[in-house]
Amino acid sequence: MTVSIRTRLIALMLAAALPAAVIMVLTGHELEERVVSAAEQNALQQVQSMAAHHERIVENARLLLATLVRTAEVRNLDPPACQELLESVQQRNPVYVSLSLADASGAVLARAPDQTFAHQAGKLSEAPFFKNALASGGFVTGEYRYLSDAKRVVINFAEPIAGPEGRTTGVLVAAFDLNHFGSLFAKAGLPAGSVFTLTDAKGMRLTRFPETEKYTWVTDLPRMIERMSGPRDEGTFREVGVDGVLRLYAFKRLHFDGAPFPHLMIRLGIPVGEALASARSVVRRNLALLLAAAVLAMGSAWVLGELAVVRKLKGLVGAASRLGAGELGARTGLTGGSDEISRLGQAFDAMAQALEEREQERSAFENEVCNLNEFLEERVESRTKELAAANKELTEAMERLSLAQKQLIQSEKMASLGELVAGVAHEINTPVGIGVTAASHLEDRTRDMLESLRAGELKRTSLEQFLGTCDDSTRMILTNLRRASDLIRSFKQVAVDRSTEERRRFRLRDYLEQVLLSLRPYLKKTAITVDLDCDPELEIDSYPGVFSQILTNLVLNVMQHAFDPGQTGRITISVAQEQDRLRFAFSDNGKGIAPEHLGKIFEPFYTTYRQHGGSGLGLSIVYNLVARTLGGSIHVASELGQGTTFNIILPLDKAVG
Repeated sequence: MTVSIRTRLIALMLAAALPAAVIMVLTGHELEERVVSAAEQNALQQVQSMAAHHERIVENARLLLATLVRTAEVRNLDPPACQELLESVQQRNPVYVSLSLADASGAVLARAPDQTFAHQAGKLSEAPFFKNALASGGFVTGEYRYLSDAKRVVINFAEPIAGPEGRTTGVLVAAFDLNHFGSLFAKAGLPAGSVFTLTDAKGMRLTRFPETEKYTWVTDLPRMIERMSGPRDEGTFREVGVDGVLRLYAFKRLHFDGAPFPHLMIRLGIPVGEALASARSVVRRNLALLLAAAVLAMGSAWVLGELAVVRKLKGLVGAASRLGAGELGARTGLTGGSDEISRLGQAFDAMAQALEEREQERSAFENEVCNLNEFLEERVESRTKELAAANKELTEAMERLSLAQKQLIQSEKMASLGELVAGVAHEINTPVGIGVTAASHLEDRTRDMLESLRAGELKRTSLEQFLGTCDDSTRMILTNLRRASDLIRSFKQVAVDRSTEERRRFRLRDYLEQVLLSLRPYLKKTAITVDLDCDPELEIDSYPGVFSQILTNLVLNVMQHAFDPGQTGRITISVAQEQDRLRFAFSDNGKGIAPEHLGKIFEPFYTTYRQHGGSGLGLSIVYNLVARTLGGSIHVASELGQGTTFNIILPLDKAVG
């Protein structure tokens, strides 16, 4: 798809205008947030004002009733005088739909207007607020009541009338009409679509403005009740109303002392669309101005692009096309001008000139290359044969090196076995020597006893001493012969396991103790002690010879590198079964390994002890036995002066039966 320069210039102008549009949208969003916040605060202030007005209504009712009960007409329960008084007061206070006077039995003595609640006269004595006023002797706030005939909700206030002896003789009642809040709502100057609602603690909507009759004395929306039932007594939230309109709501809960209900919930809702109308108008105006500026810029770019860019580029494209077709003498003709496109045309002409000259040079060299190609195949074939011969020699050398390495490792193993034989022979020599000495001593004592017996000089005490000597010598001979037998048996098993790769089932702790026993000749020459921590019942099905070689090489490596001659040290061997694997930890408290050597210790022939006879194969053998023979892994951790730990992990299917 081909895109013209002018189109790209227009796209560039649009791209330049895009950040400004994004900034305008973001600014508009911030403006909307500020407008919404201001609307929420305004709604909360309106709700607080209406809540304060409701509280004043309750207080005014208390003061009004307290004043009326002190008048002579009311105190004397004079029906005609009270009727006239109540009508006068009710006309001056139209917020009260009725003022009533009843005696202690509930019989209505006067009512203003006189026809209000006439059908309910007999029920006044049953009203809870009437009974509470008689019982408390003070001002009482009643519950909200729905008057189905009048389709309105009222709240009753009652004040008891005290007689000459302090006995309650009657009750004065004022009924306040909640529709009074409708006039306050109409005068508030709120945006179109705003609603004002009063809801009691049970979730009953007492009244709503506008559409009062439709939404009065019906259950409020549960989500609205939930929003207003939190720990705060006032606040704001956004919610969809019963009419499906999203509004910003402000609410406040009112609490009245002595009221039969816990609280009253007042809320005011302002449509989000109305609250954001001004902010969105500003954003639309700014975007319209930006669009007009962008259109003007694109028109300018179209004209200027044709005059300053497109015509020159057409000449440049034509010259490039002719040059591509093989016309090396093609030129743009843009010899004057210092703008970028003119300089590009001049550079193109210079390039075309250089191409023409190089084409001539290329033709001259082409013949020479053809001549060289005639001998190229012979040179390649000769070089290929040389490389093949060198590769064959390298392969043979690698095979010889691998064979030599295996032979050297086997020699190392056999040398270790030879040293083991010498050490065990020396170890066996001690108990055998003690046994020979004891047998010689017993032989001498037996010869003496025979001579005494033949000479008739044998005494009871001499016989008892001889028998004691026989007992001691026999025990000494048996003890040392058994010790030598144990050494020979351990050496035999370890030696057989090292020389073969037979797999069998064995108890790991017993076998490791046998290996350590075979290493006693080496350990006796040092001040190193060995601690073995292994479950005596742990039985595995594996290659005992491999375990013998691993433990032997690790112990000899510690003796050679970890401690100075005569230095006291400790080797700790810990073996444990962990689910489907065997963990073998070998650690010492010796010198540790320097960081620069730590990554190379498993490499064949790598040693820092070569001047003292080290071959560098011990740990390499351990690594190959663990990784290849047993299919496990080995890791080393060391710190100078703190010792070294080898952690060996072996899979159960390879090591444990």
